[in-house]
Amino acid sequence: MVSCHQTGHDYYYHELEKIDHRQNRELARKEVAAISGEIVRQSEDLRMYHLLLVAEMSEEVKPNRNIDTARKLVDYYEESGDKMKLLRSYIVAGTIYANCSDSPKALSYFYKAEDMLAERKDLELRNKLYGKMAKLQLRHNMPEAARVHAKLVFNYCRQQNDTAGMMEALLFISATYHNLPEEITHLQKANKLAKEFGQDSLQNSIQFALATYFVERGHYLTAKPLAVSLRERMPASEQHKLNALLCQIYYQTGQPDSACYYGEKVMENGNSVSKRDAHKILAYIDILRGQRNEAVRHLDQYIELDDELKHIANSEAIAQADAFYHNQKQEQENEKLRADNDKKYYIIVLGMALLVVLTALYVTYIYRHRRRQELMEMRIEHLEQLKRDYAKADVDALKQAVETLESTSIWQRLATLSDNDHPSDEDWQKLSETVNQTYEGFSTRLMRLCHPSPHEYHVCLLLKAGFEPVRIATLTFRSKSAVSTVRSRLYEKTFGKKGSAKDWDEVIRTL
Repeated sequence: MVSCHQTGHDYYYHELEKIDHRQNRELARKEVAAISGEIVRQSEDLRMYHLLLVAEMSEEVKPNRNIDTARKLVDYYEESGDKMKLLRSYIVAGTIYANCSDSPKALSYFYKAEDMLAERKDLELRNKLYGKMAKLQLRHNMPEAARVHAKLVFNYCRQQNDTAGMMEALLFISATYHNLPEEITHLQKANKLAKEFGQDSLQNSIQFALATYFVERGHYLTAKPLAVSLRERMPASEQHKLNALLCQIYYQTGQPDSACYYGEKVMENGNSVSKRDAHKILAYIDILRGQRNEAVRHLDQYIELDDELKHIANSEAIAQADAFYHNQKQEQENEKLRADNDKKYYIIVLGMALLVVLTALYVTYIYRHRRRQELMEMRIEHLEQLKRDYAKADVDALKQAVETLESTSIWQRLATLSDNDHPSDEDWQKLSETVNQTYEGFSTRLMRLCHPSPHEYHVCLLLKAGFEPVRIATLTFRSKSAVSTVRSRLYEKTFGKKGSAKDWDEVIRTL
């Protein structure tokens, strides 16, 4: 019986080793799946070896998020003493935690693997680990550390004459130099390699990165031929990013029709980021064309998507801070079991977690401040368009509107109401309806610009109805200076800059 068991063990171990070293990964995945039914009846070391292979191979197809698998592998191989499989388990665990957005835990396993690799000369495994570390570090704003590992990957690929790997590494290195002079240098090196060795798919990625680089720096005419030449070569899954880039390029180079064409294509199959960017450009184009309703629609969509993306980014930053804190706290508790010297360590961890949270809050504040500035600029542009439209309006029609309004019963009532009487809620409602009947959509246009309080809205209605500030002060039971303050405050609140009461009167006149 022992002999039969041993023979079965040796057979399946030999089979797993053959699968482990097979170059054809698709065939290896089929073989490891086919042997699964037999492995469940074998010894624990065979089952864990099989689980390790399954975890590694599943990651080749799609992200693996099975944390239980990571824990089982690490716990088993830390006890078994098989250092090579423990090293691979650390890489698997780091990858799984990275897929689950627990970067601190992922990096802790990657660092353990890196320490173990210092004792080995397995360049292929080292390259695999460094690639994963560089990707994770760049994602979490650690460009210097990511650059170190990406350069190690480049050097390994160069030793192996792996041109595709070299280009991918150069593309990655350039990303670590974002907004630095070295970024374009590495992009151009990657592009040169791609042209020399005919790597079309990688050349597309590099060319897109180059076009994006020039757009970010305002060199739209330089970016244009790079982006245009990608239209027929970009993969369908990436086409929306190219369409968003072309929308921006054509807008900035004075071709609004083409910009609209690509903007609408983004709306068909783009993600939230590309749609947000396209909505902003389409809003600017509609403002220039005097299409106020369309401009407002695009602006609303832009603000909604921008807020959504910033909320996601902020939530992820806070989640990372929380994961960092809990991961470090767990490490600190483990250390406490080994030695009672963790007081200072706990303070440092708490401080770092607090720093990350404060940084996330600060970034949120900066994003909101920028969005507010953009909104103010678009409101000012919208106002200028309204003024131009008003200047073109029929003078006789405007005069007729004033006469019509002043002949209404509510206008006559408010004009003759005694100084001691308050307008009723019904009076304000009637005035609002009358003003909006005379100047169709007035309240809607006002609400698009700002969100007035009830008192501020009453002042705006009376201004639009043609009442003088002195009479407005009487009807609202305020002083004339208080009414002036309300008007200038509304201007500042709407456009983000100082303005006089008469400036706000001009805004109301154009609505």
